[in-house]
Amino acid sequence: MIGPEERRHLMSGPRSGQVAGGVGTVDVLACEGNGTEILSRAQAVLLTILEYSEAEWPAVEEWRALLPSWFVAACGEEMRREDAERWLTWWRTLGPADKVRAESERRWTLADWLYWLNPLERQWFWWDAKAEQDGTLRVTVEVSGWPTALGALDWLLRAAGAVEIVHEESWPG
Repeated sequence: MIGPEERRHLMSGPRSGQVAGGVGTVDVLACEGNGTEILSRAQAVLLTILEYSEAEWPAVEEWRALLPSWFVAACGEEMRREDAERWLTWWRTLGPADKVRAESERRWTLADWLYWLNPLERQWFWWDAKAEQDGTLRVTVEVSGWPTALGALDWLLRAAGAVEIVHEESWPG
């Protein structure tokens, strides 16, 4: 999906009868938060990303000034190599459930998040979103292949206020 088309999807969803490309879509549920607020915040961040996705990709320090301050503040501090290795060594001692919990609680650094939003690395594209009455936000993304890396989207939604993230795949056919 190209930038202007994704921008339209971000603001008003797909056109009537429009079918997703790639291998299909994945619904990402942002639970236990204010779905309307999470959507508004995620849109603000992604609109900024899309503004620069067809130009020269800014450096991390430039992004700090371009992105909403609440998002930059939500990101974790950049780790020195030694700290990252220490965290990974600790993480490897955990059981499977504890590894999942540790990963879901860990804040992404801005540099790590931006790496996965870089147009050369992105594997998902905003298709549609709907804030549901129970406070859940349902975001539908078009994916170019499966499996696909959705962690950057998960972090965006968590930073925007979601407490829990759930993925639901739906394939064409």
